Amino acid sequence: MENRLKLRYCVIFNIFLFIIIIMVIAFCKDDDSTYINYGPNDELSVLNVKIDNIKKYMILQLFLLFIEFSRVFINEIASPLLAFSIYNPDKKIITDFTKNELQLLANLLWLINSLISTLFIMITITQIDIAVLRVIYSEITTIITIRLLLNEKEFINENDLLQNYN
Repeated sequence: MENRLKLRYCVIFNIFLFIIIIMVIAFCKDDDSTYINYGPNDELSVLNVKIDNIKKYMILQLFLLFIEFSRVFINEIASPLLAFSIYNPDKKIITDFTKNELQLLANLLWLINSLISTLFIMITITQIDIAVLRVIYSEITTIITIRLLLNEKEFINENDLLQNYN
């Protein structure tokens, strides 16, 4: 099976899994739970800050948007550079970094990412809308960074390649 078809099947199956999860949540939900609330309310506290009005809620969302945009953009750019420099078994000669510099940059980036992820888990589990919006912010940023990275590449249609070869 060709890669394009495999990838399409994986995406379709992933959508199917997501629909199943949403259905299970909808049918088994606890109506007394405060987790499925949305927006500012008297019970919403994020990292010990009460979010009980629309102004605080909008500030929280702008803060989360900024942090998520920065985090995703940094990771989309830095992670491949680090991974291909460190983990690529075919790349034996590194010219872009010194050994110590690469070690320090990788460990610092991953440490800071882990700490930020811990804080974001604490924020995300407070209320469902915060979790969903965080994912949306992340995916919007990913769309932008993937487009930036794809714009640096050249794409050739296999049919055009075969026609030029003949």
